[in-house]
Amino acid sequence: MNASWARLDEEALRAPHGSASSPRENRRSSDSFLRKILKSTWVLVNVLVLIAMPLIIWDMYKHDMETHFIAWFVAGVFVLLAVPITFYEVAQHLEHYHMPRLQRYVIRILWMVPIYAVDCWLALRFKEQTIYFDTIRECYEAYVIYNFYNYCTVYLQEFTTTGLESIVSRKPQQQHLGPLRFLLPEMPKMGEPFLRLCRHGIINYVVVRPIISAAEVICDANGVLGDGQILNPLVAFPYLTLVNNASQAWAMYCLILFYRATHEELAPIRPFAKFCTVKAVVFLSFWQGQSIMLLVKWGVIPVPENGNVAKGTKPDAADYDAADVATGMQEFLICVEMFFAAIAHAYAFPVSEYDGGRGGEHGRGYNSGGARAFGDNVRDMFDLRDVYHDVVTFSESNKDEFWAEVNFRY
Repeated sequence: MNASWARLDEEALRAPHGSASSPRENRRSSDSFLRKILKSTWVLVNVLVLIAMPLIIWDMYKHDMETHFIAWFVAGVFVLLAVPITFYEVAQHLEHYHMPRLQRYVIRILWMVPIYAVDCWLALRFKEQTIYFDTIRECYEAYVIYNFYNYCTVYLQEFTTTGLESIVSRKPQQQHLGPLRFLLPEMPKMGEPFLRLCRHGIINYVVVRPIISAAEVICDANGVLGDGQILNPLVAFPYLTLVNNASQAWAMYCLILFYRATHEELAPIRPFAKFCTVKAVVFLSFWQGQSIMLLVKWGVIPVPENGNVAKGTKPDAADYDAADVATGMQEFLICVEMFFAAIAHAYAFPVSEYDGGRGGEHGRGYNSGGARAFGDNVRDMFDLRDVYHDVVTFSESNKDEFWAEVNFRY
């Protein structure tokens, strides 16, 4: 692997660039200079806004502005700071779309920040429609986990010399983590059986999450959801939460198993930084929401009494019950956190990794035949046929296993 990287670097150095500066090189140098100015200006704007933010909040508080209005404003500012960072990174990947098979998944992961940020700000602003906004965010959460897994498998399959199944087949037999080895069936044999376990474990969340979200919308429309009533056995919320948590935990566990088995081969694409950024947004945001819900329920976070509405304030904007307070705080924190997530994603998924240099080896997924049209790259970004194929394969496989088990038993 290291020899391959060294060979790539030597080839890049020997590549013909011309004895004198060509117009193309001059244009590229000019574009690079303009990008540096743009990035420096944007960093300066961000720093100034972050410095001014406490002063603005204090001034709004002194003028007796309602807390929820201050929260909307602050969350909106962080959304406006976060979204351009991701747009810039996505545009850079689309412009330098040299590894479509990898960068397709990178772009899908990067879109998590604007989708989460805008979705949460809208949910914070229009609290009566929160369940619909949260449904979009939660479904995309499952989609991100799926894309990160595919990102790793495609790299191992197409950008290494041996291929994914061959790599995994040579690994020592894996065991379940900690006490789970005593509770779960024996780990499948390394190779295709192990990969099937990981793949199906992750795709299960892609299938289950939309079903749970649809069930939540239906239950809410019929008044039986009981949002936030985690200990109430007479509403649907605790049961839907249990199924969702189990599905999400299993998907993340399968992703950890896969990473543990292949982290050495994934080292050239810095998988740990990427894994941490994805896991932090998906996993920690979920447990953050659960923690806020418990703190509100236990009275650690106070809930204003209903009807305590200031003059000139819309009643539906200030009338927050315990569930609304917990949800609103979660939406606000995610809006703020997405600014830092955007910066982390820019570090974890830099476009320089996919320019044919240090970021990856040339393989079947590398586009060496000239520049692609920008419009073609955008269309490729929205091509979801791979998702459809994997979901169909997952469903058919589970159906075959179910009927095989039925025929065996009866």
